[in-house]
Amino acid sequence: MSVSLSPWATEVFGKQASVVHVGLGQALRNMQANAQAAQEQADSRTNHTYGSARWQGQFERVWEELRDLPGATPVKPFGFPFELIVVGNGLLYPFLYSKTTSDVRTARIPRESQLVRELFTFAPEPAHVQDAFDFDGFGENGQEAEPRGGLASLPPGTRLVLVPFACNASELLEAHWGIAALGAERRLEWETVPEALTLPDTVTSHGQHLRSIPKQTTASESALTSFDGGAEPALTLSSRANVDQLRDILPLTEAEPADDQTSEGDANH
Repeated sequence: MSVSLSPWATEVFGKQASVVHVGLGQALRNMQANAQAAQEQADSRTNHTYGSARWQGQFERVWEELRDLPGATPVKPFGFPFELIVVGNGLLYPFLYSKTTSDVRTARIPRESQLVRELFTFAPEPAHVQDAFDFDGFGENGQEAEPRGGLASLPPGTRLVLVPFACNASELLEAHWGIAALGAERRLEWETVPEALTLPDTVTSHGQHLRSIPKQTTASESALTSFDGGAEPALTLSSRANVDQLRDILPLTEAEPADDQTSEGDANH
């Protein structure tokens, strides 16, 4: 597929820029399809299953689609459950900016977390540099965020490439990519014009994804494996001695439990 690319994309991703452009659109299409399938399987009256699968998929599907590119490297930020991917000099960060069609030029980062602060150390400086009395963009101790985990090992010149997309449980609406600074109130200050990604109609699959409910055990198989399907054990009954009955001693049905010699602390050794 031939796509028209801006100079910044070629500068960041090199000769692989067009492949990254196409791959991102395909990854987001796969993300949407997987999330909708999870929602359908859950048969729930809420969209919680869709939302959870979509959030996970926006990172995992991108990695699956681009991991075979020469030089593609996974990067795991500190305390983050998923890996991001670096291609060339571009660190890709996909995120949901709207559930309806909306002007991406006015988009905000959904939440200014510690991860977001660390990611935007690879982005341009905002027009208004916040001072020590502005806590947005700074850590809890008032110091400017510093990359941790896998982000700390990224080479100089790495650039954060944002991939904002709009979708809901019904459809994938649009997606873009570009470079921006993090301004006041989580607003993005675009250094490049955010460009639309091409979203294909078809879905590709990498690895083994659930396509149908696994085969259920048949009645005959269940009869052989069920805990109550075997022969009943023979029970030996004995009467209590007369002396015990006269003294009102309660029958002993189980042995006294032995003291547990383990503790929760043992699990740490």
